[in-house]
Amino acid sequence: MQFPIGIAANVAAVILGGLAGSLFKKILPKRAVEMLYMSFGFCALAIGVVSIIRLDSLTVVVLSVIVGGLIGELCRIDSGVQRLIRFTMSRLSRGDDDDSGEKVELLCLAMAIICFSGTGLFGALSEGLDGDHSILLAKSVLDLFTVMVIASSTGKLVVLFSVPQAAIFTLCFFAAGLVSSALTEQAVANFKAVGGILTVMVGYNMLAGQVGLKKIRVLSAVPALVISIALTWAAGLLPFAV
Repeated sequence: MQFPIGIAANVAAVILGGLAGSLFKKILPKRAVEMLYMSFGFCALAIGVVSIIRLDSLTVVVLSVIVGGLIGELCRIDSGVQRLIRFTMSRLSRGDDDDSGEKVELLCLAMAIICFSGTGLFGALSEGLDGDHSILLAKSVLDLFTVMVIASSTGKLVVLFSVPQAAIFTLCFFAAGLVSSALTEQAVANFKAVGGILTVMVGYNMLAGQVGLKKIRVLSAVPALVISIALTWAAGLLPFAV
């Protein structure tokens, strides 16, 4: 089995972006950081919309997001990640670290982008199935700058997310053969559409942070990605289209 070039590139991009952003934190003026957040927020919205319009079944996608979000909230995924981040910050803090709610929310947003984006998970599966690392290489470029922007506000702690990212993407890489039968053209289209909705949520949160709107707990919607594949398979058993 060949070396997962795409996964390695994406992990490296997160590390480089996090380190560069933590340096820019001391250089960039606040208005420049705000403009970068707005720009990347709108870019995320555009990327999400492009993914959504290519769906195969609107019913499957809508149900996946609703059921996945409900499961995520009942399991309190976002709250659990926040507690873990606060715990990590308290252990790494040297007395001058800011553990404000805003910083924790930004780190949760970074976690969603780095570890659980539909593009990243599908890219890891694609590399495991047929060695196609082009998706992850493209994501690496976007992640480099996105993480750089987030790290300019949160500091280099975001670099640590490269560890779970490497673990999750590598798991997808090696599990690709096991789930290949479920990755039909319809399932992939719906999976990407659900991932697009999560990307829109990320874009909204980046914009909401600049204008004072209530943010969405994106990590709680992550189960929708897995559910979309299961529901697409179930829909294929029905005698009529959904």
